[in-house]
Amino acid sequence: MIIKESAENYLEAILMIKKKKGNVRSIDIANQLNFTKPSVSVAMKAFREEEYITMDSDGSINLTEKGRKIAEGI
Repeated sequence: MIIKESAENYLEAILMIKKKKGNVRSIDIANQLNFTKPSVSVAMKAFREEEYITMDSDGSINLTEKGRKIAEGI
């Protein structure tokens, strides 16, 4: 599977925040990576479409098995 480095950075950040805080939201990722919230929102939409993440109705972000494998492989 070929994935861009920026996507790996996002997935790794999600995993790290999840381990640290237990809950991940877009603003947490934006703060961790120094990205704007709109940039993170665009990326999260793409990750949902690629099935790397799921997003709960309250905005909580969770890695799928596919996303976790990439994040843990970094």
